[in-house]
Amino acid sequence: MAETEHGNDAALEQGIQAARQVLIEYDEYLHNNETATRTVVIDPLLTALGWDVTKPARVKLEQRFNGNKLDYVLLRDEGILAVVEAKPVGSALDRERKQASGYATEVGARYAVLTNGGRWEAWELLAQKPRREGVIVETNLTTGEIPAIASTLRRLHRDELGV
Repeated sequence: MAETEHGNDAALEQGIQAARQVLIEYDEYLHNNETATRTVVIDPLLTALGWDVTKPARVKLEQRFNGNKLDYVLLRDEGILAVVEAKPVGSALDRERKQASGYATEVGARYAVLTNGGRWEAWELLAQKPRREGVIVETNLTTGEIPAIASTLRRLHRDELGV
């Protein structure tokens, strides 16, 4: 486990290990239950990534915008940095990418993040015309080596996004 300039990877690795255990042990409970998935998997991981979900100055929860409910809005001093679209465990994310991108584009966010707790995807919305998506994260918490997952997921850390 490595120490980085942005913090301790050990804490992130521990968070991923805990999430993996919850995802395996409580799969049936979390399956198709977005609130539970957010509470026991997504919120703790966002916090491990420097996005304290209890601090509205950094993370807005269930933010309404033009009739849509944005699950998480990640903020920097200069404004909205990312939108995180949460889905329950068991959700296929293929159909949801357009929704996440649309929400992020609508509010002027630089990044869109999509997760069902186990699978995490994120991409940068490039300011080219037409907008193209640049994938920055694609990982699954339930498979693979924890240090490799942490290295990938660290790209979503508050100290790294937007730098």
